[in-house]
Amino acid sequence: MKYIKRSVSMLIKAVLIALAAGMGGAMSNAGAEVIGTITVDAGDVARVDHAVSIALPEAINAHRAMRVEEIDGEESQPAPHQIEPARDGEPARLWFILAGETDAGATREFVLSYGLPAQGESVEVTFDDQSVFMTLGGQTIFHYNHLHVLPPEDVDASFVRSGYIHPVYSPSGLLVTEDFPRHRHHKGVWFPWTRTEFEGREIDFWNLGGETGTVQFAGFETVTSGPAFGQLIARHEHVDLTQGDGKTALHETWDVRAYNAGGPEEGWWKWDLTATQECATDSPLELLEYHYGGLGFRGAAEWVDENHNILTSEGHTKADGHEERSRWAAHSGEIEDGRTATVVIMVHPENERFPEPMRIWDTGGSFFCYSPVQLGDWPFEPGEQYRFRYRFLVHDGEIDADLAERAWQAFATPAEAVLELE
Repeated sequence: MKYIKRSVSMLIKAVLIALAAGMGGAMSNAGAEVIGTITVDAGDVARVDHAVSIALPEAINAHRAMRVEEIDGEESQPAPHQIEPARDGEPARLWFILAGETDAGATREFVLSYGLPAQGESVEVTFDDQSVFMTLGGQTIFHYNHLHVLPPEDVDASFVRSGYIHPVYSPSGLLVTEDFPRHRHHKGVWFPWTRTEFEGREIDFWNLGGETGTVQFAGFETVTSGPAFGQLIARHEHVDLTQGDGKTALHETWDVRAYNAGGPEEGWWKWDLTATQECATDSPLELLEYHYGGLGFRGAAEWVDENHNILTSEGHTKADGHEERSRWAAHSGEIEDGRTATVVIMVHPENERFPEPMRIWDTGGSFFCYSPVQLGDWPFEPGEQYRFRYRFLVHDGEIDADLAERAWQAFATPAEAVLELE
């Protein structure tokens, strides 16, 4: 359903609030205690199933049950929502999905009230002793491995690792990542640095076979299902293995959230990975210039040579994209029974070295890395935080440059939501 741009006067807003209070009888939550109205402005970007977020002021009791309903004329439509609790000094936030298509320049209006929340399908997050599972509409989006994943029998134990994402699936169930390929340290979606210096020692957290460094899971902060998104927040340790039982050089937090957007019927979904890193000791960690290291992606085992395509936001391919910079990069190929899937990896413009340079293989399989250290040495100083934000759009079918660009624009410039309290 498309929404055209409209101006909402104070009188119309008053009518909406009256409806929410039960005076007009159109709201399914009649008699609710109205908190205020939310206006969402799409801005200059068209939106599809866009996640909306708004900070809740202290005047709102974020622990009470709440309801969000969209008003379109005299009709109302409940919008399932969830509350992200206050964390690290940040206020609680209200999240909901701006369902369907919203044209650039359009606005949409919602009433927020205390009352019974709307019910709807959720992104389900479950886990066992090995992995966390993200699912939507009965289909698995990905697994996050918190336990050490054991290698095949012919692979050395040094390649055991935890704290990474694999397998990743398309909405139709095609497997789009690989673990323990010919380069045994490639791990689906993972984030180690390669050439570093720590306390005078050169440590490689990427090439596990060298046994100088590794990255390991260190605990969960939260695991949450929800009607707007499913989320896991996990802690990692980047460990210097040259020192006795190991010395942690870098603390890392992964915030991974999959949105209730698209889905199996639509043939696409999106999820975010935000990695926040800080020194674990009073010693800096010096990232040294190198041609790879950072966010790594190992694509489907079937994506080899002619059956492996890459297109970037600047029009580069795997033939000429290595060491170029991009806002997004799409990876694609046939996987099973003539069926094709695509993974688009997007870089947020707030990343310090945006747009980030890439490590691309032009032959031999699907390996890709967003590697900001290609631009030069980067000292990580104690007391500072370094944040890296990426979005994954996984869809069935071949690369669609227009779709990828629209998705990046929506990632880079979220819709603006304003809450006007009653």
